[in-house]
Amino acid sequence: MAIASDPAAMTEPTPARAEGGFWTRLDALISWLGEGLNPILVKETRQALKSRQFTLWFVLLLVACWITTVGGVALVGPSIYYVSAGGYLLRVYYAVLLLPLTVVIPFNAFRSLTAEQEENTRDLLEVSTLTPWQVVNGKLGSAVLQMLMYLSALAPCIAFTYLLRGVDLLTIGLLLLYAVLASIGLSMIGLLLAATNKQRRGQNFLAVVFAGGLFFAFSTIFAMSMAAMELDPGERSSPAFFWIHLGLLSLYATTFGIVYVATAGLCTFSSANRSTPLRVALVIQQAVFIAWCAGMIATSPAVGDGLLAIVFTASIYWFVAGAVLTSEPAELSQRVRRRLPQSLVGRALFSWFCPGPASGYIFAITNLGLVLLLWAGSIIWCRVTGSMPLASALFIAAVCWAYIVTFLGLGLLAITALRKVATLTLLGGFLVQVLLVLAASGVPLLVQVLSNRVRLGDATLYETTSPVLTVMRLTDGQLDATEEYLVAGVVFSAAASVLLVCLRLAGREAGLRRVAKPQRVIEDDLSMAPAAQPVPTNPWGDLAVRTARTEEREG
Repeated sequence: MAIASDPAAMTEPTPARAEGGFWTRLDALISWLGEGLNPILVKETRQALKSRQFTLWFVLLLVACWITTVGGVALVGPSIYYVSAGGYLLRVYYAVLLLPLTVVIPFNAFRSLTAEQEENTRDLLEVSTLTPWQVVNGKLGSAVLQMLMYLSALAPCIAFTYLLRGVDLLTIGLLLLYAVLASIGLSMIGLLLAATNKQRRGQNFLAVVFAGGLFFAFSTIFAMSMAAMELDPGERSSPAFFWIHLGLLSLYATTFGIVYVATAGLCTFSSANRSTPLRVALVIQQAVFIAWCAGMIATSPAVGDGLLAIVFTASIYWFVAGAVLTSEPAELSQRVRRRLPQSLVGRALFSWFCPGPASGYIFAITNLGLVLLLWAGSIIWCRVTGSMPLASALFIAAVCWAYIVTFLGLGLLAITALRKVATLTLLGGFLVQVLLVLAASGVPLLVQVLSNRVRLGDATLYETTSPVLTVMRLTDGQLDATEEYLVAGVVFSAAASVLLVCLRLAGREAGLRRVAKPQRVIEDDLSMAPAAQPVPTNPWGDLAVRTARTEEREG
């Protein structure tokens, strides 16, 4: 009873709350968020809000809102009581808001990371105790805070347009959602571009290109938003409107995750594992894409004419991803090799998620093959109808996969050969892959220009080197049965030959074994690990600990 009446003991938290009550969990969540954002967020926010650039743009935003409000009301005049003028003013307010959100804030995010390189502080960030995720979160969080300030300044004006009639809440909500997502996404792209190049000249070139791209994005997003305002209420409630927006949102979310992971990887050591998180993000985006396509096919079995777009989209996607993955360095650092899978099953299933150009090649063509197999199975199972026969669609899908296998494999072999005589960066390897496809696509045109006989005769054999031209002719039905057999023989033979050669390189990478940690690294990890906290061993353990602490304070 003496303990219960003690004021010091009564101020201690109850055992239920101390062991994980609501407020304890909320405090732990806030502390975790603070640890992840605070170090860079506070610095970037101070610099952004104290800059003349932010002050100038914020004042210009307020002046533009004031002029639009006064001028709009004056132009409408007394008829404002019965005329629906909200839509016209909303267009002007939206243009005023969209300019800083899609141009100013993303460019500031780009400059915030390039300034670290100019001030020679980027290397300090990499060697500090801050993780790359904290650095990216801080830079992006500063951009989000600036965006919220612009939104708070324009919120009364947007609410005013609803009072003037002519626009509904759904339209206002969609427009604001587009603006917010565009601002965050463009800011993330700006951080990625700033992290890709550490040289001063390259950063200046990227700054000019990125600024032009932001103005183009501003005009495109504004035009699309205005087109969305013109839709009838019936079109907004249609299934097509729902599936389109669901697809765009899923594409945005997964692409944002890929860009976020890539930016964090570029902000860490070159010896770290940058590839595995990126490959996981690619697989997640593919899974979302497959789910969206399956939903479209299941709900609309009569969309057969547009199904080849799924094949072409997946082929281009995995060619670009494979071009990046096959350009990775072939040598794995000791840091990466410490985390390689050990068991036979682990190496068979998860070696393709580990860094390496050959494993990236197998990873890309396997995922593309999986997408095409699921696509073929879904259209057969759902009995999708279209103008093109099912056999022709399946043949085109197989040809696309064979082309990706061939060109990615040839690019991998070319990159491997070039790195034996010169240093080739990730960007250089990507350019090799692209130039290889462009060179092969230009062969038919060159042959037809230089040879009148080929120009007037049958050029199918020469056109097989061009994936775009061959697939276009197959889709349009311009080839007869003999020419299709010729295309199949050339393309599939080339794919099989290249795949067999690249499998040998992939086998070498998959055969790498995990190396043990050095004793020095083990000691450092133990010294940085938090000490184990004592836990109660009986129902009265927590009460005994609190009683002992109270006695120590009183003593």
